[in-house]
Amino acid sequence: MTGRPGKALATLGAVAALGLMMPQQAHAATGQFTYHTQPGNTARTLTDPRDGDCYPVGRNARGRVVNNTDRRAVLYVEKNCRQATAEELDPGQWVDNAVFMSVQFTA
Repeated sequence: MTGRPGKALATLGAVAALGLMMPQQAHAATGQFTYHTQPGNTARTLTDPRDGDCYPVGRNARGRVVNNTDRRAVLYVEKNCRQATAEELDPGQWVDNAVFMSVQFTA
């Protein structure tokens, strides 16, 4: 005999199984990543960037970079986060003379 309690348990089991099969949301870094663009030495900030996403910053990103996130920031010389890296900054690290076109955050 199944009845209502049996159907309810079956429904809960199906919902739990679907939850396990669904992709998990991407995690985000906590904190701010600050870089400067030239000319003008203008400060730009990425707040709580998502892990694995590529952030193009343009051709004019030059100067001081501060990684105040809880993730490693990988700076790339190309705009699509491919090929050679310019710098790798652990949480809390900075560099004064970075030249890069994109950044990606990893755990």
